[in-house]
Amino acid sequence: MDILYYFITGFIIGGIGTCIGGLFSVMVKNPSDKTVSGMLSFAAGIMLSIISFDLMPEAYNIGGFFIVTLGLAIGLLIVFIAEKMIPTQKLNRYTGKKLSYVKMSLIIMISMGLHNFPEGVAVGSSAVYSENLGLKIGILIAAHDIPEGMSVGVPLVMAGASPMSVVLLTLLTGLPTAFGAVFGAALGGISKYFIAFCLSAAASSMLYVSANELIPEANILHRGKSNAVFLLIGFICGCYLSFSM
Repeated sequence: MDILYYFITGFIIGGIGTCIGGLFSVMVKNPSDKTVSGMLSFAAGIMLSIISFDLMPEAYNIGGFFIVTLGLAIGLLIVFIAEKMIPTQKLNRYTGKKLSYVKMSLIIMISMGLHNFPEGVAVGSSAVYSENLGLKIGILIAAHDIPEGMSVGVPLVMAGASPMSVVLLTLLTGLPTAFGAVFGAALGGISKYFIAFCLSAAASSMLYVSANELIPEANILHRGKSNAVFLLIGFICGCYLSFSM
C-alpha cells in the first residue's frame, strides 16, 4: 500500500473544502456585530443539520444504541478535556472577546477532527475497493467541508488572526482526514462499530460547540430575529448537503 499517496489524497480532500471556507471567512472585512452574529448563527445551523441528518442517523444505523451512547459521552468528555488543555498562557496576545473567539475556533477544530477522521476512513477504504468510488466520495466530502471551514474561520477572523493564519489553520483541519484515509486503506475491513463511535463522538462535540459557544455568542452580539433566520438558512444548507450528496 502506498501510504504517502493515501495520506496526500486524504489531506487534499479534507483540507481543500475547509480551506475554501476559510477563504470565504477572510473575505468579510471589518464585519459589524450583527454580521458576525449572523455568520455564527449560520455556522451553528450547518453543524446542527450535520448532526441531525448526517452523523447521528449513520451512527445509529451501523452501531446501535450502546455504541452511539458511548460515543456521545466520550465526545463530550474529549471537548471538556480539550478546553482544559488549551494553552491560554501562550495566547496572551489575545484578550477578552478575542481570546474567547480563539478558544471557540480551537474547540470547533477538535470537533471537526473527530468528524473528519471517519470521513478519511471512508475515502481510504472505498479507494482500495474502487478508485472511482473513492474519488466520488472524496469530492462530496470536500464540498461538504466548505461550510465547516467557515465555522472555524469566522471566530479566528473576529479574534484578529491574520488571513494567512486563518487559511493555514482551516487547511490543517484536513490532517485527520489524511490519517483516516491511510487507516481506512490499511484496514479496509475495519470495524463499523469504530466508525459509529467516531461519528457519534463528533456529533456530541459539535452539539456542544453549537449550543454552548456559537448560538450564545451570536445572541450576545446581536439580539434580533435575524439570528433565527441565519440559523435556519444554515440548517437548510446543511440539509441540502446531507440529502443531495
